[in-house]
Amino acid sequence: MIIHGLDEPVADTPEERIQSDNDSVEELLHKLHSDDVSVNKIIRLGRRPEEAEAKPRPVKLILASEDHKEQVLKQAKNLKYLKEGGWHKVFIHQDLTPRQREARKKAVQEMKERQSKGETNLAVINGKVVVKAPNHHRNVLRIELN
Repeated sequence: MIIHGLDEPVADTPEERIQSDNDSVEELLHKLHSDDVSVNKIIRLGRRPEEAEAKPRPVKLILASEDHKEQVLKQAKNLKYLKEGGWHKVFIHQDLTPRQREARKKAVQEMKERQSKGETNLAVINGKVVVKAPNHHRNVLRIELN
């Protein structure tokens, strides 16, 4: 998985930066109610930025199993609601191959063009633009019987 928006560690030594990333990922998993997820490896991608105001580098997270990955990805959409602590700026997605990234990029571009023409309820799923099914359960009137 790839995590975007996780604050860059400010520590001086590599060991302290690694520990800071470990602590941040542990806190993130706690916020996602995924304390039972096993992390095999945490890697910062790219070169460390020189200036302090630079955008934080993405973090690659290698988990112990596919099930753990799916559990975290299912919960990741809830980060946008966690305003306290800056978690709403963090975005998690599945790591994609270059070919998958290119297909997704084209699909997102197509979706934006279709939305600009007035289409709604569109989503990109498996590299293709699809029309989402309406959520009928939101408009259901509940009647309680006594």
